[in-house]
Amino acid sequence: MEVERLLRQAHLQQLRGQLEEASASVQQALELMPDDASVWEMLGDLRQQAGDMQGAHDAYKRAHELAPENAAIERKYAQIVLRITTQQEQFQLWQQALEGKLSEAETGVPRRPGLAFLLSFVMPGLGQIYNGQLIKGGILLGITLIGLTLFVAVSGGKETLQNMLAFLVNPSRMRGGISQFHLLVVIMLFFVWLYAIIDAPLNAARSHRLPGVE
Repeated sequence: MEVERLLRQAHLQQLRGQLEEASASVQQALELMPDDASVWEMLGDLRQQAGDMQGAHDAYKRAHELAPENAAIERKYAQIVLRITTQQEQFQLWQQALEGKLSEAETGVPRRPGLAFLLSFVMPGLGQIYNGQLIKGGILLGITLIGLTLFVAVSGGKETLQNMLAFLVNPSRMRGGISQFHLLVVIMLFFVWLYAIIDAPLNAARSHRLPGVE
């Protein structure tokens, strides 16, 4: 039969990685026999291989409706339903996390305190973002970036920064002092940094605790 020939052709094209050509062959078969479950099954296979999960779902669903007793089709249909459902749940979790509506306990992802500390040590807020505390991390990161920008942008900032770096390397090379404004910014950034490096590993350690265990 022509349909069988088209399906064999589509299968060979699929093996060669010619998914578009294989889909075209299956579409021709569907035009000849739109109620053939094996054709819809093949279409589902091709769509799934191409990454079109919803398209594969629709094809497998139609195949299952046409041949509800076919165990292979039923298995493929169940697997694609499970896969789509899992993806939707993961997307919802990520969306809730990005919106700050998901607690650490709900994410169920253990964090490494050492890595959280290191990230916050390098840049306040990164450790909190790593822990899933996106709002807190964003605030700390924003304060730090704004503080650094103001420090450099305000008159004398670059010279003050050079003096501070020189002092760290060799105190005798320091020239001039530091303005009151720049001193306040340094103090503020220090406390933000100190809070971040203490808070991040503590919250990461909590994610390792089992629910109900203190």
